[in-house]
Amino acid sequence: MVKHVNLLIGSACNMKCGYCLQTNEQSPADHKADPVAFAHRLVKYLEGCRVERIAYWGGEPMLYWERIKALHSTLRGLGITPQQSTITTNGRALTDGYVEYANANPDIFTVVSWHDGEFTDEQLDLIFQLNQFSISMLVHHYQTDMWAARDLYYALGERYGRYPNTAVHFLRANDGCAKDYYMTQEDVDVFCSHLETVIEMARLGDQWALWQCSQLLYHRNTVRSRVGPMCVRDELLSVDLHGNTYACHHNYDASNITGNIFKKIIPIKAVAELSPRRFFDSDECRQCEALEECRGGCYTSNTHEIDCYFARKRYRLYQTMEKLFK
Repeated sequence: MVKHVNLLIGSACNMKCGYCLQTNEQSPADHKADPVAFAHRLVKYLEGCRVERIAYWGGEPMLYWERIKALHSTLRGLGITPQQSTITTNGRALTDGYVEYANANPDIFTVVSWHDGEFTDEQLDLIFQLNQFSISMLVHHYQTDMWAARDLYYALGERYGRYPNTAVHFLRANDGCAKDYYMTQEDVDVFCSHLETVIEMARLGDQWALWQCSQLLYHRNTVRSRVGPMCVRDELLSVDLHGNTYACHHNYDASNITGNIFKKIIPIKAVAELSPRRFFDSDECRQCEALEECRGGCYTSNTHEIDCYFARKRYRLYQTMEKLFK
């Protein structure tokens, strides 16, 4: 039974990040579609399901905001009222209209990807007008610590009178990501040594360090609660506005299409080059103490050995973090 839905709106973006996971700018998801008609068909497909979360994905969702707004309002009008509707944006194209709509609908949670900053004052002001948002940063080859997140936490807290929720995520080294961003074993060692420092700071009472440890544990526990591989499981539906379903919401390529919720035979020939369970079902993963926390990692990863090394080191550090909150 579907509980979580990823709606893949299109692949257009107003930024060109080297670590972007999308492998193809021309995707079936980019073909013209009627969001209202799709919403009606989706509701029929989801009949009997209790949808807890819907995530709206670009490219950059703000380039598709009117489409997303039509989807969201139609789904709610038809009785699909998830606990959370997540929109992940780079924050550069937020508008007063988006902020007003998001604040009027408490299920909407905005994740702002920091992407090395360089926001204007006007953009930051709009972000902080949102009632519910977080700022997300990425750990990769060129960013092997979280000091920038700490600086951001305190600087924005002082400026706006409230501290932002700052989240940290780890790079997925798929074919869309430039190889120079891939993490090495040395990068992992540097980051984990840094994390030991953050844990000690949390033990001494640093507010950001405590928050950051809590956030990392929250993400770990969310992954622990899943069944099956990291981003591919029966309760999760990743679908574009034509009904095409995808093995992973980070890859809109036609070769990643697994079927269509509206058609028995899809017009696009899917190419099953990679099994979503390629690592999860392996003997190595099945015997690993960290499997419950990493779920076999990203099945499209080109650095699986590094990912495993990282997962095992984090596993032990998370155990240390847990003691902070007992």
